Amino acid sequence: MFLFLFLLVSPINGFNHQDCAKLGTSRHDVGKNNVMCNYMKRFNKKYIHEDEFLDRKKNVFHRVSHVKKTFKTVNFGLNSISDRKFYKNIYLKHKSPTIGPHKLTLLSYHLPVDLDLREKMQSIKDQGQCGSCYIFAAASVLEYHAGTSVSEQKLMDCSSSANGPSYGCDGGWSETLFEYAVKYPVVSDEDQPYAAENHACNQTCSESVVDIKSFGVVDMEKDQNSESRIPYILNTHGPIATAIDVGTTELLMSYVDGIFPGVACGTEPDHAVTIVGYTEDYWIVRNSWGKDWGDDGYFYLERDVNACGVAGFISYVV
Repeated sequence: MFLFLFLLVSPINGFNHQDCAKLGTSRHDVGKNNVMCNYMKRFNKKYIHEDEFLDRKKNVFHRVSHVKKTFKTVNFGLNSISDRKFYKNIYLKHKSPTIGPHKLTLLSYHLPVDLDLREKMQSIKDQGQCGSCYIFAAASVLEYHAGTSVSEQKLMDCSSSANGPSYGCDGGWSETLFEYAVKYPVVSDEDQPYAAENHACNQTCSESVVDIKSFGVVDMEKDQNSESRIPYILNTHGPIATAIDVGTTELLMSYVDGIFPGVACGTEPDHAVTIVGYTEDYWIVRNSWGKDWGDDGYFYLERDVNACGVAGFISYVV
């Protein structure tokens, strides 16, 4: 009987906004608790238990401070990921061990004033509580060339190693995934769905859904004009994987809409994203924080100022 009662009140049903509203005010600040309850209701949030709720509440109120930041071109606010901690990809702070064999040759080419490849991309995905942004940035590029969704889980499991160059949920570099895709099959999401955690490599017999011959890397240390190469690469080779600085201010996590300015971040890369287009004023950037974040999962980053270090180390496939 007691076991049955325990099961009834166990975390199976989760901790939702109604449970939040029932919390005693002696233990929780009333004003903050109301904000959190409304946040949970608005974004349909449910946590495993009250302890997780309290941890998420701290994250939300860390983001609340961002809402007060003001820049002319961008708006901040609470969004679907405001209750998460930022998972830094610490390996992006170091130079990638992989240099792409493809050498970018700038031919005479009339570049359009703007370009938007979003309609040719697969649906936005969510990396969850796992430092796999570099996997999603690379997968987005591969999906553009494949015309179908690819398995981030297979890329993460089978390219990772205790000694690098890829460290699963602990980070890595997108170009090492391109090197993997040149040599080994890249399977679909249906073959190996994403689990947001490290698994042992499962060598399936499925055929690869993408066929790439080579990949290239443009390093700002070797090419000071690397940002000016982006429109050319986008028009000739498709989307670009790159790394930006999110952790210095974490303001991007509170992005709602507008053009994210370079002055709102640093230049130490700790998050990987995919550039999929441009206008005269900004880059169109694909993120891996779900479709409910930003503009259906995308954001706009100020152009031609190396905003957030966007041009420090870019890679693409051929």
